[in-house]
Amino acid sequence: MKDVRLFDEIDKVIVSELQKDARISLVSIGKKVGISHVAVRKRLDNLLRDDLLKVSAGINAEALGGRIAVITVEVENYSRLRELIELFQHCPRVIFLFSLSASNLMAAFFGENLSTLESTIGACSLRVHKGVRRSDVQIGEAPAYPKFLPLRVQTKRDEETAPCGISCASCERFESKKCFGCPATKFYNGPL
Repeated sequence: MKDVRLFDEIDKVIVSELQKDARISLVSIGKKVGISHVAVRKRLDNLLRDDLLKVSAGINAEALGGRIAVITVEVENYSRLRELIELFQHCPRVIFLFSLSASNLMAAFFGENLSTLESTIGACSLRVHKGVRRSDVQIGEAPAYPKFLPLRVQTKRDEETAPCGISCASCERFESKKCFGCPATKFYNGPL
């Protein structure tokens, strides 16, 4: 079993301050805990190196008019579960993805609007893939908390096929303008 590194009180303040505002200066954090900005940087570097912390930008899904779907699937076996995780970890619409007990998988997907989210659920989500026995889908508004989500913004869009293996070029819903398309492909025409 892996040893667990615990946060000390100074680490907790550093993380707490970054969670409030990731743009806070190291000097400001140092003043709060009584150490130099160089010492804060060393501690921050250690947290990053130990893979205990990642500083990233979150996007306000509600401000985009976005909707969320939580999908739970029962998968035929553990091997197929791992394959689905590998496949969908690259999907730009996935907010989170984790395995549950007994080869079940849960994911939250983001859609810029209800129509695009319905297209995602029906054509390219977990539930339509090989090895899925059962699925349950819940659609909701953008979350009340947290307000900012780790939505992925794609800058390079030259792919024909989405990470899930679907091509927007042959998708009925995309062709009828009921879906913005996959943000990872050249077909995407949404706000992200």
